[in-house]
Amino acid sequence: MARVAMRQVQPGEVPPDGGTAVQEDPDRPVVRGTDGDDYVCVTCGNVLAATLAPQYVNRKFRVKCGRCRTVNVGIEVAGVDYAKAFGPGRGAGRGAP
Repeated sequence: MARVAMRQVQPGEVPPDGGTAVQEDPDRPVVRGTDGDDYVCVTCGNVLAATLAPQYVNRKFRVKCGRCRTVNVGIEVAGVDYAKAFGPGRGAGRGAP
């Protein structure tokens, strides 16, 4: 498991069908998966998502840090099949039945 820094949202950068999760408690990640990396705030290093597989952290994954209030966005990595994670019959953190 690695700690992966997200990136800061650029002015005017809004995904067409995405929203922004707000971390209410800085000591609790917004989402926790079952296998993967920890995703941290680019500004302060606070954990925003824990043990989350990389295919769920795409450019539409946005989190406002509960510690420093920076809006972070996922960094897409070459070779990760993001469509596979959100295709028919799949939900965040689960494979198709």
